[in-house]
Amino acid sequence: MSEESGPGESVPTVAAVVESWKVPDDAPVALQIRHNILVAIEGGYDDPQLVADLAVGPLVVAVGRLEVDLADARRRIAELERELARGGTE
Repeated sequence: MSEESGPGESVPTVAAVVESWKVPDDAPVALQIRHNILVAIEGGYDDPQLVADLAVGPLVVAVGRLEVDLADARRRIAELERELARGGTE
């Protein structure tokens, strides 16, 4: 499934590009974002700029969640390090 752009040149479809994104199997949020974009493309929303726009919102949400989770993990690591420095007595 590719579109011809010139003599002998083929350009991949927007769907082919999105499908080629190498998303790890254990990354459910990223997999869901890719799936939703592919569904939109199948529904006729295959303009590359629109696809980019559809990806940005969920990516911003995912990055926000990562930031919160990372800050929480850093806080918990710091608490554990303080406890270990005190000798770890309970």
